[in-house]
Amino acid sequence: MRGMDMQELANHLPYYVKIKQYLRQLISASEPHTQMPSELELARQFDVSRGTAKQAIMDLVYEGLLYRKQGKGTFVAERISRVYDDLPSFTEDIKRAGHISTSKVLSFSQTAPAPRAKLFFGLEDDEHIIRYKRLVYDNYRPVALVISFLNPHLYEGFQVSDIETSLYGSLRKKYGFAPTKAKDSYSFVNISPNTAKLLNCNENDYVCYSERLGYLDDRTPAEFVESYIRADYFRLELSFGLNNDAVSNPQISYRPPTSVSD
Repeated sequence: MRGMDMQELANHLPYYVKIKQYLRQLISASEPHTQMPSELELARQFDVSRGTAKQAIMDLVYEGLLYRKQGKGTFVAERISRVYDDLPSFTEDIKRAGHISTSKVLSFSQTAPAPRAKLFFGLEDDEHIIRYKRLVYDNYRPVALVISFLNPHLYEGFQVSDIETSLYGSLRKKYGFAPTKAKDSYSFVNISPNTAKLLNCNENDYVCYSERLGYLDDRTPAEFVESYIRADYFRLELSFGLNNDAVSNPQISYRPPTSVSD
């Protein structure tokens, strides 16, 4: 499953949430109107009641990710994707708000890639990937858990000691290039106790989950990112045609609240 290993999910998440995560993975890899597993198939696969499987399906129906046809089954809904020309960065967004942006490295390693990252970068079975996990702070409050997977063909030899304030800035300094284009997706998910502890929020809280496919100028895949963002610190703001009275592209703005009760 995306962003968590199977053991962590098995230990901490309700079955219907695990089924939802599984279905989200299928949805992300499927075209609109693709048929999804039935309630009975999911119940058998996860060894749960049909009611539990139905709850997971209906949650995704209400979110607009699936739709149902009576007597025929459940299908992937049409999705509208927005493309942004300006690539958002936590570091720059927080600084732009006039706050202090810092980060803490949780791990940095060469590891076997997750299936989606392996497919995105076109890696062979025996190839490893650069995995950089860090906690991002706004005015010394944890606001996001970010896990970056870097293309090893582009960033060979990259070390944690190469990282300064900004990952992208550090990549440009050492290699001359960093991601400039991306496709971001956002959804709200449950989190594990460990993630809740890192983000200093309640275990039953939902957080904003973001997945990024980052590219160089020539569309070469460069970075695969998974982020878990505190919902009380994050707002997706779209602007259309408001810059200098000219038509502009929609942009993502980071707007932390004026006060937060943890």
